[in-house]
Amino acid sequence: MGDRWLRSATGGRPFRQMIGFNADEIGRSERDRLSNTALRTGVYPLIEWGWGRQKCEDFLLDRLGVRWKKSYCSFCCYPVSVGAMSAHLDRMRAFPEIAGRVLRLEYTAMRLNPNARLFGRRSLLGQFDPVHSENGPVLEAFDQELASCPWAVYHLRRLRPPSSKDPAAPGEWLRSVRRLRTGQPADLARTLKRVGGRIGARLEREEQFGSVRAWKLERGQDLPVTEEFLVSAPAFVADKEKADFTEKWERYTGTESALPDRPEVMLLRLTDHA
Repeated sequence: MGDRWLRSATGGRPFRQMIGFNADEIGRSERDRLSNTALRTGVYPLIEWGWGRQKCEDFLLDRLGVRWKKSYCSFCCYPVSVGAMSAHLDRMRAFPEIAGRVLRLEYTAMRLNPNARLFGRRSLLGQFDPVHSENGPVLEAFDQELASCPWAVYHLRRLRPPSSKDPAAPGEWLRSVRRLRTGQPADLARTLKRVGGRIGARLEREEQFGSVRAWKLERGQDLPVTEEFLVSAPAFVADKEKADFTEKWERYTGTESALPDRPEVMLLRLTDHA
């Protein structure tokens, strides 16, 4: 919330903003206090009263005669940061079709970035053990999502150059994502295998759903950190590249790409003979 907007909205008068964090969320209130300015001061009455979530639910049950359920934004990973994982998973089990779409989002992110698990070192999919029957509808919905959605081949390049302020320290990550071709998962997997053999890439196949990743340049430990690969995944990711990415990539790698040909031309050529 920009200071200029606040001054316009409040006429330049200081105000107190009431925030509904409960007494179980003190950490959130401490982070929110960092947004305080000369105009805006956050206040947290539930924390001041010592009311946690259970106390709030009991109060609403007593006054309204209903057990108030926790709100749930299905695509948001933060419910677990303010509540138990078990409750989060139960909400997903109650809406398996929505859960299938959420798992597809995570799956797509992890195919384009192996480190993109939803909870750091833990994936959301890993929480649904197929051994337990209650997870069946969620996993079936996830399977159906991947089977019915369009797929694509993407060209990924990542670069982490040295910091402009300290050459010994890492700078910010830069990324280029380009969608090259759409098609059926099995067809795209076969094409990537051919491409991998052509360019000497290391192939990784995700066995359950058939996604293939062809590594041409794998990241190391030293700066600049670079990686480049082709991968098949659900076709929901838009092209993204900052204006100066190519210039920086060429500066640190000495070439536009580690691939021997423009990837879209190579894919078209090899697909025609797949």
